[in-house]
Amino acid sequence: MKKPPLEESIRKESEEAIYAIREKETAEIKVLDEACAVEIENFREKAEAEGRVKLEQELSRLESKGILERKKLNLCGLDDFMSRMVKEAVRIMRTDPRYKTFLLARVRDAVGGIRAGIEVYLKKEDLVFKKEIMEIAKEAGRNSDAAIHEDSAIQWGGCTIRDESNGRIFNNTIERIYYRRSPTIRREIMKMLNEKGVFFK
Repeated sequence: MKKPPLEESIRKESEEAIYAIREKETAEIKVLDEACAVEIENFREKAEAEGRVKLEQELSRLESKGILERKKLNLCGLDDFMSRMVKEAVRIMRTDPRYKTFLLARVRDAVGGIRAGIEVYLKKEDLVFKKEIMEIAKEAGRNSDAAIHEDSAIQWGGCTIRDESNGRIFNNTIERIYYRRSPTIRREIMKMLNEKGVFFK
């Protein structure tokens, strides 16, 4: 049986309206999907960029740390090298006739500035210079007030002299001289090694 024209018209309009709504929904979903895809891509690119920056920062930090550690290792090696060289230089110096001249000159300098009794402290091996030291004290008019002692704290050589009247101590040990000059010695050694390309490449 044929439907009345009004009913048919309403049904057709309803179908067209439903179709239009579905088309609109499909278009809106497509727009939302595209917008979502763009946002996801932007987020992915941003995350990758941030990740690259963080990775580069971390690599740079690790590289800097590696350079610093290498420098520390070089400095430790430099300290060991310097220590060995100084010990060898001291060993050679003690066999040189000029060592006796150096030691007696240090005693003479100190004795000249002391008005009362003096105590001279020496490395055990340097007690062989006792006679010469007593002669220096005698020349300064302090023979009766001079005393010479062994000092096991003096490892390399030289002497310490104590002014008995006011407790002043003249430290003329090689250790003390080296300590005062070590920054200059270190700079010179580093300069030579850097020129040879040994350190801090």
